[in-house]
Amino acid sequence: MNKTEQLREMLKGGLVSASAIRGAGIPTGIVSNLMKRGEIVRVSRAIYASTETDYSDTSDYEALALTVPQGVFCLVSALRLHSLTDENPHEMYMALRHGTHAPVVRQPPVHFIFRTEPVFANGIETRHLHGVSIRVYTLEQTLADCFQYRNKIGLDVAVSALKEAFGSNRVDRGKLWEAARHCRVARVMRPYLEVFS
Repeated sequence: MNKTEQLREMLKGGLVSASAIRGAGIPTGIVSNLMKRGEIVRVSRAIYASTETDYSDTSDYEALALTVPQGVFCLVSALRLHSLTDENPHEMYMALRHGTHAPVVRQPPVHFIFRTEPVFANGIETRHLHGVSIRVYTLEQTLADCFQYRNKIGLDVAVSALKEAFGSNRVDRGKLWEAARHCRVARVMRPYLEVFS
């Protein structure tokens, strides 16, 4: 198998980063040639896909996770991954550790939230979508975060997500209360918890 065929095979699996292409020993000239021929497209900075690829509703998540592997999806973006909202905001939300620099990302539009330790590392889970590792906050941590950032995303979004999570019986009350205390929103959330649980 030559390098061009190797790249085509890699792209059959979904999105491929420039670093993975370099790691496979494929020259950048091959990428340029396939782009000129219309076989591949650049989805985001240093992220490529076959033009035959069917984009799923998680393609933006996959592209952003490949571009910013140290980030964690949060707020409304995490609510979508947890199937707690149908809202499709014009930008994605991703948390970064305080002190790191936000990379320049043009596609998909993203809003970075900078968090200090230990809050940043609390409640992270990893999912695999089409071969891409996606880091997202757990359901309980996401709900607490939504109340913490209610002025940014809207209190109605946070309350609706909490109601949906309790309605579908998916919440671990102990973990939610711990996350709420961690984010210092326990008093804010208490009246809603009493109503929904």
